[in-house]
Amino acid sequence: MQATSVISVTADEQPILVYGTDMDQPTLLPDDTTDSTIIFTSMSYDTVYWDQRDLFIDNPEVQLVKLRTEQELRDLTLIQVQQVIRPGTRFPTKSNILEIMSLIEKLQTKYVSMIPEWLRAYNLLYNVSTEGVLAQPGFVELENFGARTRETVEAALPVEFSKDNFIVQHTYKPRTKDSATSFAKAFFSNPDNVQYTEHSKKKDRFLRFYDECARYNSEVADNSSAFAELESFRQSVMMIENVEFLKAQLNLPPTADFTPLDLESAYSACAFDVALYNTYSNWCSLLNNDVVRVLDFVEDLGNFYEKGPGYKINYEISAVLLKDVFGFMKDLITGKTQVVGNFRFAHAETTLPLMTLIGYSDHTPLLASFTADEIAFRGFRTSVLAPLAANIDFRLYKSKSDSSKHFVQVLVNERVAPVPGCNGAVFCELSKIEELWGYYLTTYDFDADCKLN
Repeated sequence: MQATSVISVTADEQPILVYGTDMDQPTLLPDDTTDSTIIFTSMSYDTVYWDQRDLFIDNPEVQLVKLRTEQELRDLTLIQVQQVIRPGTRFPTKSNILEIMSLIEKLQTKYVSMIPEWLRAYNLLYNVSTEGVLAQPGFVELENFGARTRETVEAALPVEFSKDNFIVQHTYKPRTKDSATSFAKAFFSNPDNVQYTEHSKKKDRFLRFYDECARYNSEVADNSSAFAELESFRQSVMMIENVEFLKAQLNLPPTADFTPLDLESAYSACAFDVALYNTYSNWCSLLNNDVVRVLDFVEDLGNFYEKGPGYKINYEISAVLLKDVFGFMKDLITGKTQVVGNFRFAHAETTLPLMTLIGYSDHTPLLASFTADEIAFRGFRTSVLAPLAANIDFRLYKSKSDSSKHFVQVLVNERVAPVPGCNGAVFCELSKIEELWGYYLTTYDFDADCKLN
């Protein structure tokens, strides 16, 4: 695969990582840069969905890929779209809310006369009754995404929903159903007629495969030793310096009871201030760019080893979903199905492993020993691959000049992305895809891999 040139970054510039024309090679975008820009794109798992489609649009290499894509499209007819989509902006989870509430209570009980005035009588605008619920910005994000998807497929796919042509499916979580209905509202001309398929909480191997894998939960998700790098970094000098910085921002004495977990809770409160209310004046006012970048890394340390390439089982278990996606492609070609649109609304725990399995995640291990430069220039970034409303889009095309040939395009968060392993090609021939993904399509055994020894 062709390597992507890296945009030069001077020593005093901190980069935001994005991906260039080759998704295997990280490209660095210097920030130019307001605090709000850094905050908006550096909230790891809780980063608001941001438009990555036109990044580096003036880069000659990116322009070349765009031109080549447009030229190749002239000989192709779109015949099927399949997407896997994370819900849009949501309220925090219950545990997240309780952690933020605990921090507020501590500050207002022990240090009320010292902390900034806005915080002395501060109350969260949400509580556990709304935990995990899709928020109003999330409804808008998914409706807009549905509209953009319709714009890109145009009339290649029917505008009306019919159960023969479309599948719209989601997990048991209400936010996935709400995301699906918001998407359908803009994508279909008859949204009231859309039929939704809800997967059972007890058994959902395709969209919540991680719940069904006993070995994954035992060895990774529920195993504290799997996150040794994260715990080690929480005790690092860099983290302690950031704790001291925030204590000073809060006007707390040096001896104040304020921990790395409290620092992470403040960062989380800032993330949801931005995502839910587009507010930077409260929690976010306590943070600077350097603190945000370090805390973004802290979250990535957790995500890398829980959902990303940190352990092979994290992403290999998504093979059941990849096989399902590929099966619908083959079935359309052979006439076994008429489904031309299959939209799966799931979670970051679904999209990130799948992206990693295909080859869109940097596998370079994240370590607690990283320097500030290594943190700034790391490859793996949840905020890029798995923000709120993250999506991966599989498009199947038929050649106009040779109807026996079919090609697959993969869009990652709507960005054109060369298919890993396909020699830099944006449109990869289906026979090559079958070869690249062959092990996971034919040999990989989910039950055997997930069995506890």
